[in-house]
Amino acid sequence: MKIKHLWSVLCKASVIDQDDNNISLHGILEQLTVSLVPKDPAKKFNKIGIPLNYEIVSLWQKNEKSQVAMGEIEYIFIDPKGKELFINTQIMEIPKTSRRFRSRMKISGLPLTINGDYIFQIRLKEKDSGEFKLVSELPLEIEIKFERDLSKSN
Repeated sequence: MKIKHLWSVLCKASVIDQDDNNISLHGILEQLTVSLVPKDPAKKFNKIGIPLNYEIVSLWQKNEKSQVAMGEIEYIFIDPKGKELFINTQIMEIPKTSRRFRSRMKISGLPLTINGDYIFQIRLKEKDSGEFKLVSELPLEIEIKFERDLSKSN
C-alpha cells in the first residue's frame, strides 16, 4: 500500500490557517441528541433527515516522496442495524512535492433510522487497486427524542 491513513475526525467545521497551513477542528462530534415534534405521533417513521452540516477530516501519508500517489476515498454512513444510509466519494492525489495529504469531506444532512450507535466507515482504493479497503471507523451515538407539540394544547 502506497498511501497510509493516519487519522480521521468527525467535526462540525475545520479551518485552515493561511499563514502556516495548520488546520483547526471545531465541534468534534461523538454524540448527538435530536429532539423532534412529530406531526402525527401515532405514525411510525422509517428514516428522517436532520439538517446538519459537518465534515470528516483525514490525514494521509504516502510512502515514497518522489512519486505521485492517487486514489479514491469512500465515506459510508451505517445505522445501528448495519444498513448503509449514504455513500460519498472523493478523489485523492498526493503530488510528488508532498508527503502528506489532508482530505475534508463536507456533508450536509444526516439520515437517521433509529436510536443507537452509527458508524462512518472510511475506505480507500488506491490507483491500480481493484477494491476499497476499510481504513477507519468513526462512531456517532445518536439519541432521537420525540416531544409533544405544546402549541396544540388547550
